[in-house]
Amino acid sequence: MNTTVFVTNKSSAHDYNSALSFGALTFVTSGNYPIFKTTRLQEEIIEKLAYSKPDDFLLLSGASGIAAIAMAVWLEMHGTANLLLWDRSRNEYSKRVVLKSDIRLEIERVRDRLQQNART
Repeated sequence: MNTTVFVTNKSSAHDYNSALSFGALTFVTSGNYPIFKTTRLQEEIIEKLAYSKPDDFLLLSGASGIAAIAMAVWLEMHGTANLLLWDRSRNEYSKRVVLKSDIRLEIERVRDRLQQNART
């Protein structure tokens, strides 16, 4: 099965060639994006990510706000995210998997612990 690497924001200053080993590149946004237009940004991200499949990759690049919205949309759509993160020590992208269910469990675990601590 062919996979796609969805890059959250294309920068002309960044070389994405090493990500090609994970799949074909698709850029979600490009350049200096008006990040304070959050409604428009969310709509554009959703339109691009609507073509994603659970086994595709999300490469976090560019403004943190864009990456955050893209990650939230991705997890809502698929429940799991195959992230590509730049590993400077190896000079290549490294895959990490984030599960929405694991996040939910950790939130509940931390809340329970904090409530226990508040009672003592």
